[in-house]
Amino acid sequence: MAQIVEKLRGNVLLAVFSELLDSAGSCDVASLELEEPIFLVETMDQRIKDNTWRVVGNRDVSKRIPVPEYKVWVEPPGEYRLQDIHGVVGVSISPERAGAMKSQKSFSPAVVEAALRGFHGHGPWHSAYDELTV
Repeated sequence: MAQIVEKLRGNVLLAVFSELLDSAGSCDVASLELEEPIFLVETMDQRIKDNTWRVVGNRDVSKRIPVPEYKVWVEPPGEYRLQDIHGVVGVSISPERAGAMKSQKSFSPAVVEAALRGFHGHGPWHSAYDELTV
């Protein structure tokens, strides 16, 4: 199960949770635990638009799920800066702070699905999936 945290141009930031839902059944969205995602990942919205990933309802995103900030190298002047989820570049940051941050990266829906299968033991877990974890 996943929740859209932020809509982007052609992509979405998804919080993916460990709970699996029956694809044919209905569910009460208000009763779902949506506080602690296993993955926070940017991916294309293709599977949502073609209804492969079924929308079961709408609910506010938990304030405990942060929208990430990223590092980006700006040349010139040759420094790291903060970048928000929409690609807006902001203030300069120290190399030490940048070292603890990720660069913005998008993953295909197939990678998200494979990582979820791996998390649940229905497929292999590859070290590349570590980038999706919260």
